[in-house]
Amino acid sequence: MTGGRSAMDILRKRHTRNKQKNEETSEEEFQNSEDHRYQAVHTPVPVRPGRPPENASSDAEHSIRRLLLTSLTNSRIWRHKSLDLGFLDNNRFDQLPKIPADLFVNSGHVSQWQMATEQASMAVVTVRLCQAAPFDTTGAIATEATGFVVDKEQGIILTNRHVACAGPFVGEAVFQNREEINVHAIYRDPVHDFGFLKYSPGDVKYYNVQEIKLASGNIQVGTDIRIIGNDSGEELSIMSGQVSRVDRNAPDFGPMTYNDFNTFYLQAAASSSGGSSGSPVIDIHGCAVGLQAAGRNQSGIDFFLPLDRVKRALELIQDKKSVSRGDIQVQFLYKPFDYARNVGLSQETEARFRTHNNKEIGVLVVETVLPEGPGDLAGMVAGDILVTINNRIVTDFGELDDIFDSNIGQEVKLLVERDGEGIELVACVEDIHEITPHQYLEIGGAVLHDLSYQLARYYCVPVQGVFVERPWGMLPLEDAGEGVIIESVDDEPTPSLADFIHVVRKIPDRERFSVVYYSLNDINEVHIHIVENERHWTDMNLYTRNDSTGIWDRETIDLPEGRSELEPQTTQFSTSDNLVTQGIMPSLVQVHFYIPWMINGFPVNRRTGTGLVIDSQRGLVVVSRSIVPFELGDLSLTIAESVTIPANVVYLHPTLNFAVAQYDPLLLGDTPVISARISSTRVAEGDSLILHAYNNGKGLGSISTTATALEPMSIPKHSPPRFRSINADWFKLDTRVAKKYNTGFLTDADQCIVRGMWVSYVDDEDEDETNNEYFYGLDACSLLPVLVPLLETGQAPRLRVLGVELTTISLIEARHLGLDQTWMDRIRDKCSRHRQMLMINRVNCQSKCSGVLKPLDVLLYINGDIVTQFTEIDQLVRRSDTLTLTVLQGKKIRDVSVDTDEDRGVDTQRLVHWAGAIVHEPHMAVSQQCRSLPSKTYVSYNTYGSPAYTAEMAPTSFITHVGDVETPDVDAFVAAVRSLNKADGEHVYVRLVGMDMIPEVVSVKINTHYWPTAELIRDPSAPSGWKRISYS
Repeated sequence: MTGGRSAMDILRKRHTRNKQKNEETSEEEFQNSEDHRYQAVHTPVPVRPGRPPENASSDAEHSIRRLLLTSLTNSRIWRHKSLDLGFLDNNRFDQLPKIPADLFVNSGHVSQWQMATEQASMAVVTVRLCQAAPFDTTGAIATEATGFVVDKEQGIILTNRHVACAGPFVGEAVFQNREEINVHAIYRDPVHDFGFLKYSPGDVKYYNVQEIKLASGNIQVGTDIRIIGNDSGEELSIMSGQVSRVDRNAPDFGPMTYNDFNTFYLQAAASSSGGSSGSPVIDIHGCAVGLQAAGRNQSGIDFFLPLDRVKRALELIQDKKSVSRGDIQVQFLYKPFDYARNVGLSQETEARFRTHNNKEIGVLVVETVLPEGPGDLAGMVAGDILVTINNRIVTDFGELDDIFDSNIGQEVKLLVERDGEGIELVACVEDIHEITPHQYLEIGGAVLHDLSYQLARYYCVPVQGVFVERPWGMLPLEDAGEGVIIESVDDEPTPSLADFIHVVRKIPDRERFSVVYYSLNDINEVHIHIVENERHWTDMNLYTRNDSTGIWDRETIDLPEGRSELEPQTTQFSTSDNLVTQGIMPSLVQVHFYIPWMINGFPVNRRTGTGLVIDSQRGLVVVSRSIVPFELGDLSLTIAESVTIPANVVYLHPTLNFAVAQYDPLLLGDTPVISARISSTRVAEGDSLILHAYNNGKGLGSISTTATALEPMSIPKHSPPRFRSINADWFKLDTRVAKKYNTGFLTDADQCIVRGMWVSYVDDEDEDETNNEYFYGLDACSLLPVLVPLLETGQAPRLRVLGVELTTISLIEARHLGLDQTWMDRIRDKCSRHRQMLMINRVNCQSKCSGVLKPLDVLLYINGDIVTQFTEIDQLVRRSDTLTLTVLQGKKIRDVSVDTDEDRGVDTQRLVHWAGAIVHEPHMAVSQQCRSLPSKTYVSYNTYGSPAYTAEMAPTSFITHVGDVETPDVDAFVAAVRSLNKADGEHVYVRLVGMDMIPEVVSVKINTHYWPTAELIRDPSAPSGWKRISYS
């Protein structure tokens, strides 16, 4: 006895509670509930999380183990709730307490369940998996689930289809003794939610693998069951339940996801959750009677796939035969007789059904007939009641599958009843594998494959068309919504992926072409988009599934020979009734920037804004760094809304929100582009201005406004760190309409002279996954220290910068920090209006002043001059190698000498793509937010589903070691990963340190097939401005 209750008391209480829960879930309720099939998926971690106290998890773990040990030694019913036996020497299962055989005999029902669960548990494995690329509505994921061995001699594991993955699967199975082996997918059913993984039995060294036999067709309502699996991420959990339905239609999880159909599901109340997918549902004899597939968290209802078709597929695979799967592209639902009578079932036909099987309560009714499919061609329509196939009465999905699977390529005779009348039809059964995508294409960051039978069935459309699984990169087609289907490319129809490849492979790199597409959510609206072929950043790779190896074979499609040369084009600007707008229009261009690799913490990959031509002879254009944050990317300019030409980034300001780009003026022919005039008078509050800006293809807008609220710029730091404007003043405008434009330029209200830039800053995502933006005005005078020498010499100057981030404080705050009255009087005498002081907020840890200046130092003098404004700092610093500063530091006045840093006007110049992570030297924003750098090998991004993502090699981490090799910089890191003597599937440990300076070790599973190692190095002589080096 434990706590006053026996095992039988516990069992009775759970039995009563489960019985009360066993109520059928309506389809509408289920669709609105939480689907926990993918609940265990790792979510992106922008910043490496802090580690919990080690003793907390350790104490909890040992408490659980002590409780388990007590339960085991007392032979309690729930002793297999967990099988984490790390407290036993050497993790050996032969140390478990042995239970005498006569104990099971005498203990009756409870001991029989003990025996069944103990045996079955030895066959259950945790499946750690990732899908390497998004495929058939499932994104690139990394998660854990469950499987169980069904053939230990051949090494076959049964799990769900959504675990075995419709797309490229990479994973391993972990037995209960924590022995890990690599597995690969050998079969996933095209319709039903089951698949098989395979491992090499010889790889298992220390574990006595058991297998679970599959039983089918003998489960009934009221049957007691146990679910053994990786529930809620636990290593092993055993949940009990009682079957309440054996003839439930497959649950519907809604659009744009995998849905099973044309099969019965079992239903029970077992309260499983994420991670239990693929768990065996066993009976008291230890045989599997179902496969855990999904559940409804709110009510604790679970759904299990029956095993009749699973057992057939397993036997075929064991005999080294292919699994034939037939269909006529028709979805049926099982409906009770009372429903069927209302839709046309005659009394005679009902009597025929009941005579055939007096226990039958329903029939199969046609729910969906796919256009142009065999069922449609045969004449079937929704609402038809299936009576016979080949003169055989069919009321069961198992019979339906059996007939279709056995008659692929042959005609079958169907008798359906429609409005009380029998209709004979003939349909040709097709192979479902032929309409199930087995290839995907990666091109320019996008992923495409043929439209699957799954999606076509849900939306009732023909099974044809190119499905854009990931509308990203060169195919930004998100405007149509989810489920994009490409109809044509460059005016050529593309009914299949092969047709798409045939067309695109002939288009040269950087050539623009049209794409016509629509969304499955709205097939009535057709869209068109002009895209630019991108073959210079990434390869065009076709992956084809190979079930014998478990790897999707890769074929790189070569570029066509030659490259189209750009011809000069002449255009004219439109006119305006406003003279100022008419004067500035020839100086304004639209700016487009595409980012192929996510670096430097920038949150989006495509930006559009407004640029200002400052030198039409050299082709120099001022742009915002919120549009062009760094050099890595494709930059293009549209002039007069009619001509688009390429451009390059030539300068990036280190602290202010602007950059300079350059285009080839010869490409514009005789287009009358005019260099803008820049004002040398600072904007004051109350100045009347006009904002000129382009707005996403809606033309040039001009808005009369007034400058307001001149104040110090204050943009909070972000994680991951990215560029922010610092050490500058900004002004705001009095009209909210200005926020419709992310960038623009401000002129005087009565003359065509540029007074400032209207810029934005992309903030973090909100709860709606929308990136918010700051909007503010940047005085044009702040641009002149760069633009004047650039216009005079054609070369960007190398400014000197002081490596600190400043903030403003009031005089009273300075007084409390220790500033005496004498200094207060000096500041008051100098500042007649804005009485403020400058305090150091952060020190760039890579700057020369690091270690000399400290956060919270208050600046008093620079080279003998009182400084209280950002403009004064800029004037004194930008051309001085060394400065003498007087600062208030710890309530003491100190004179210090500091060296300034030279800024070259560039950003990240080199990056490495390894194991799905993007690694480069820490950019300036990182140095601004760190007190020190653990190494100069910084993880900027990791790709979903990649080894780095699976290992939680989080962005904002610093790599200090790869294996035992120290990696102080990117050179050392490249040398370390290139010298790894590791085959795909092997692990290498990587030592990391986060920005919180907490060290961590992660294990990265090498996979160069899907995530090859490559390097990008800035090289102006290369066609894209970057040289790409592939190492694997």
